[in-house]
Amino acid sequence: MDGAGPDVADTRPEIRQVVRTAFDALDASPRVPPLAERRAWLMALRAATRRAAEDLARAVDADFGGRPRAETLVAEVGLVLSSIDWTARRLGRWMRPRRPRLPPEFLSARARVERVPLGRVGILAPWNYPVQLALLPLATALAGGNRALVKPSEFTPRTAEALARLIEGALPGDVVRVVTGGPEVAAAVSSLPLDGLFFTGSTATGRKVARAAAENLVPLVLELGGKSPAIILPDADMDAAALSIMAGKLFSAGQTCVAPDYALVPRRRVGEMVEALRRAAARLHPDPARPDYAALARAGDRDRLLGLLEGYQTVPLMDPMPEAPRLGPFAVLDPDPDSRLMREEIFGPILPLVPYDDPAEAEAFANARPCPLALYVFGRDTAAAEGVVARVRSGGAMVNDTLLHVAAHSLPFGGAGESGMGAYHGEEGFLALTRPRSVMVAGRWMPAAMARPPYGRAMDRLLRWLIR
Repeated sequence: MDGAGPDVADTRPEIRQVVRTAFDALDASPRVPPLAERRAWLMALRAATRRAAEDLARAVDADFGGRPRAETLVAEVGLVLSSIDWTARRLGRWMRPRRPRLPPEFLSARARVERVPLGRVGILAPWNYPVQLALLPLATALAGGNRALVKPSEFTPRTAEALARLIEGALPGDVVRVVTGGPEVAAAVSSLPLDGLFFTGSTATGRKVARAAAENLVPLVLELGGKSPAIILPDADMDAAALSIMAGKLFSAGQTCVAPDYALVPRRRVGEMVEALRRAAARLHPDPARPDYAALARAGDRDRLLGLLEGYQTVPLMDPMPEAPRLGPFAVLDPDPDSRLMREEIFGPILPLVPYDDPAEAEAFANARPCPLALYVFGRDTAAAEGVVARVRSGGAMVNDTLLHVAAHSLPFGGAGESGMGAYHGEEGFLALTRPRSVMVAGRWMPAAMARPPYGRAMDRLLRWLIR
């Protein structure tokens, strides 16, 4: 999908030089920017993003070949602006040093633990939410006092150009630089001796990024994908569950890393679920000819998705809509668990329905697969639904709805295993892109200082006290 592309060894020297020049332009000093400076950076980024909102919506629409203005302004621009506001109001508290209690052997000493910037951070952004997933990590990096090298996706070139103008017009060149281009540029960024690297994209590309970063021991935050299940419990309100699932599945035509990828449905209610899904799709998109349903952004994705349907019993969930680059939603009934459809992240408007006879069977099915980025559980008995959440692995989870948990700035967002490592959003992002540094100020007399030669009776007494 999106990614670092070829190995660094295959990257042309001139591309490596361009990327290296941008990296070297960033301030590499160990200076820790004060709160006022960080807030000024955030407010400059916020103002520039707000001014460019309509330009960004037009650029994304053009890159996708059709994407609703409302989706871009809500999920991309609006989320970035509200995240910056949330962060700026709380940043002073997050930056405040912690004063831990010291053990008795450090009597009279003082200590603090402060959060300091990682340094120069790389950000590799994907194509599916090209504004949000470039600017939100950038705002997080700036809040942490870092400098950043941002590489937007080559699959959304108009948006990449708009982002470069926005960022470079808002922030100093020694604080942020933008590099654009294809997989070779991403590979060159991954090979730099960065102090941190933030990547959003596919699991396959995440592995390439991790291998390249390992050469320089660069700490990583990887936000990957996976097959996020929706588990429908036997007591679920089927219409309410179907509406939430379709809202999550059809937002940006399913091109969302936390979209429900497949649904586990009680066998006796599969037919009911199909009809509920059709009603939900009609409610969300009553007129298929209207441009409020996103196109598939990348060439070839429509054929890829149609290929996943071959050989299965499928049910169209909407009336026919205009041809490529749009594709209407389909349900797939009882798919082969070992098929490509059930092994690969779908990233499109296809919803496999997997029947089960007992909730424990559904839980075992989900747990037998790589850890997903999100888990959705639907049931009238919310305590029972939360019990399922407790027994099924996932990066994050939501009961009786989909996607909305990602927009809550106070909640960490991240995966585990094949769906990623590390988390961000809100304070968790600040923690991810800073590191703790311990500082101790010695007192006039500390028992620990007695552990120095020459050793004698005082040392014997100290040892008896320590190994008591």
